[in-house]
Amino acid sequence: MQNRDTLFSGLSELEQKHILDHCSRRKVKPRTVIVSQGSGGRDMFIVESGSLKVSVLSDEGKEISFVVLRKDDYFGELSMIDGRQRSATVTAIEQSELLVLGHAEYQQLLQNHPHTATQFLTHMLRTLANRLRATDELYQDSVFLDVSARLAKFLLNASVACQGTDTTQRRLDVQLSQYELGTLVNASRESVNKQLRDWEANGIVNVEKGKIYLLNLDHLQQTAEGL
Repeated sequence: MQNRDTLFSGLSELEQKHILDHCSRRKVKPRTVIVSQGSGGRDMFIVESGSLKVSVLSDEGKEISFVVLRKDDYFGELSMIDGRQRSATVTAIEQSELLVLGHAEYQQLLQNHPHTATQFLTHMLRTLANRLRATDELYQDSVFLDVSARLAKFLLNASVACQGTDTTQRRLDVQLSQYELGTLVNASRESVNKQLRDWEANGIVNVEKGKIYLLNLDHLQQTAEGL
């Protein structure tokens, strides 16, 4: 529910063109794994459309998801820069289109347009810092907030206004299974299912054909704040 800085924020149209000229495009189907935790590769990816989830497997084999990536988000930048193994798995939730910038192409950008490449890296570091703060907030939430608060907070942050309806209602802008919701709020599928059914019975949300509509934003906001 907040405006986000993107990788291209503050870059001129010419600077953006220089970057795009060094990128290729890739379309992926739902459930496609783009990069796997522990694998090699030096491409970074910028989301043009669709949505993807970022997850890791714990030593016990439990999947934990950190975030849903949408248009203008990016991933793979660390491996592009330092060449080390991928730190997480990224999987398409729905059909998505990606811009791909390889390490060699970034080096060409640096050689041909050094100012643009430096500006691009500066914006990357700035948005990366914001993402690290968000990850730290997720960790704190998992410690201090219960399942209902974590789920309410995620739904509010991931929702968009419903078009052509009451402006006080919102909907989740990606279709996630209850298992996927659970991995994003560090809860079991059963806990997510129970909470959604309770909210639906009380007119707080409506779950219809896998889509979640938020009907009582005040209640969800209070829940997210632990009130």
